[in-house]
Amino acid sequence: MKKWIANIAVAASVSVASTAHAALPVTDWVGLVQTTISALQSIKSEVYENTNIVYQYQMMANQLLQATGLDPEAIMEQFNSIKDEIGKYEVYGTTLKDLYGTVQDNADYLKKIQGMVVSSGKTKEQWFEDQRTLLTNGDKTAKALFSLGEQIFSNTQSIAKRRQKIQSQIKLSPTAQAAAQTTNQMLDVLASQNSDLLQLMSVKAQSDAAKAQQENSDASEKAEALRAIKKSQDDEVQLLRSRVYNQPIRAQ
Repeated sequence: MKKWIANIAVAASVSVASTAHAALPVTDWVGLVQTTISALQSIKSEVYENTNIVYQYQMMANQLLQATGLDPEAIMEQFNSIKDEIGKYEVYGTTLKDLYGTVQDNADYLKKIQGMVVSSGKTKEQWFEDQRTLLTNGDKTAKALFSLGEQIFSNTQSIAKRRQKIQSQIKLSPTAQAAAQTTNQMLDVLASQNSDLLQLMSVKAQSDAAKAQQENSDASEKAEALRAIKKSQDDEVQLLRSRVYNQPIRAQ
């Protein structure tokens, strides 16, 4: 139990730091690597808890098969139900292992970037600025490095969503639920840091983010203008109606 409390505390502290200082964790290699390590530990704990659940269901199935003096049809119905449950948890376990693999790839990529920054002899800020310049000029090595990061981070997000979908369809024990919540928090922080890292490496990503922000602002302004026009039209219609209804009726 203490382990879960510690994991949740780590996840919460990293999440607050990420929200309060959007760009800071990206260049804080200790924080970046620690996030992936914490995520890996959390996923490993989930795999362990899920394995225990499968084992318990298998024990129940074996006890049913060894039962005597019971209705065979009822036994088989319960047995098949348990088998279905085991199948769901086995699929969940496979997804967790896939997620562990892609988060490990995530950690290896971050360590690769860190090593390149250190070997360059430049500051982190200078190295990222160089990468943006190289990408803008179409440098193949810089493009390959950026594309690799995009692919790894995208895979992590895709498998994380698959895990979350399967998780919503199964019943977890309290301990397994605690493990899953910790993993959810760590994956959210990791996704935010990955996104920040790619934006630091790419001028296009930064440009796209600025464009999206501008488009959202423009959309809000257009919506506000439309609401103002509609209100003005409604007011005019109401005024015309009041004039018509208030006109005196002339005698014929």
